Parts: sequence; structure tokens; C-alpha cells
Amino acid sequence: MKATDRDYSVLTPDEELEYARMLEEEKVEKRGKLNIRVNLFRKYPKAARHFLSLFPNNYLDIVDLENERGIKIFLNHLSDQLDDCTLSDERDIARYIKENGAYYFIGSILNYYDFGHHEAYIFPEFQLSSTFKVDYLLIGRNSDGYSFIFVEIEHPIKQITLADGELGNAFRKGIKQVKDWKNWINANFSTFTTTIKGYKHAEKQLPDEFYSFDPTRCQYVVVAGRRDDLNDTTRRIRREHIEEQKIRLLHYDNIIDSTLEVVKKKNY
Repeated sequence: MKATDRDYSVLTPDEELEYARMLEEEKVEKRGKLNIRVNLFRKYPKAARHFLSLFPNNYLDIVDLENERGIKIFLNHLSDQLDDCTLSDERDIARYIKENGAYYFIGSILNYYDFGHHEAYIFPEFQLSSTFKVDYLLIGRNSDGYSFIFVEIEHPIKQITLADGELGNAFRKGIKQVKDWKNWINANFSTFTTTIKGYKHAEKQLPDEFYSFDPTRCQYVVVAGRRDDLNDTTRRIRREHIEEQKIRLLHYDNIIDSTLEVVKKKNY
């Protein structure tokens, strides 16, 4: 599923003219036949930033992170609605993110990893197969290439942890789901490649990372509950899941915090 209201795989004539003007403005000096340029990417038309990317309709635009006031208003409203249970389940949260165009919220999960700062993408409701649908697929790039995060969001308030801190049904259900995804991806990466091709820019080629399965490039995240649901036992279990299974267990307050971090950096 695309993450934008419009189709960014094409530019309007006005957008093409504005983009061409910015390219000329980047030329600050000429030495012989060589143009010395300054990068004005953040000043490009929004449509051009999307259009130039590998997946135009799923690009996480870093310039959106400059709207600090708007993002903080969204986070405050989200937190309030989680507190008063207005957002009562994961479907409410996914709908709220979509209605507000707040995909940066899930995108901020990239802040827990060392990739995504070169470019980042989000694919809501990514269909792995006829059986499996990923709530959010994040793709990020660093100097080593592209990596993938498969995100499952679960209930924010019910059955998060048990009285002794052991994982409740919300986390256990999410962990089972991502394990199923993990097994499927290990056996069917070529099918994943075929699906992701349907989202790419028509004139760009997928890099090797999308063709050759490398499990070190795949990460898995389950989101459930709130900060107060966790105790020392739960936090130990979270560390164990990262170390032993590469499954990161987060609560919604973690993602609120990570969103504030990416806003501060103005990058993922």
C-alpha cells in the first residue's frame, strides 16, 4: 500500500520547472567544464524529493520532520487519546496515523537502528503473501545499503504484561506473528522481491540487497502497551528477545520518544 495521497511517480509541468530551477541554483561556481555544486535537496519541491527516490509513493520525507510544532501537537493528542482509551486498539492507532499523515511516527523506529539516515521508506499494510500482511514495512539505507524492519503493532492497553512482568497475550501474539513472517521471508525472499518491485520508480533498478537474502538485513519489531506496563522482569525479557531472536519489543511511549529524537535530528 502506498503512503501518499497523490501519485509521486510523475511530476506536474510546474514541479518540473521548479526542480530545474533548483538544479541551476545549485551551481555555485564553474571551473573549466566542471560545475561546482551545493546540495539544496531540502529546498526541492516536495514532489521532486519523492519522485527522485527509489519508492516515490512510500518515501519518508525528511523535510516533514521540520514541522516540529505540528508533530508535537500530534504526539500530545496521541498520548492523550491513549491515556483516556479513545484509541482503544491497534486498528484505531493505525487509522489515526493514516488520517493524520503521521507515518513519521512509525518511521521513527529507525532511530533504534544504524540505517535509514541516508533514505527511508514506509509501506503500510504490506502484503507478504495471501496469508501474511505486515502492519508496516520500513526500509532504510546507510553506507552498507538497504535493510528492512517488519513491524507488528498490537493492543495499547489490554493483556500487555502479567503481574510478575512476564509477557501478556498482546506481546505473545505479536511475537508469534513476526516469527511467522520471519520463517516465510527466509523461505520466500524472491516473492518478497517480486512484490516490492511493484512499488519502485519505473526508471530505477532495485539494488542487490533486494535480490540476495541476507538475514542480517532483516529486523523485527512488536509494539504494544505503555511504559507503565513494564517492570524489571519485562525489560530483561525485552533484552533477551533482541539478543536471541532479533525481535525488538517496544511500547507506544518508546515510539513517542523516538519521534521526538528524529525531529531533533531532522533525519531518521
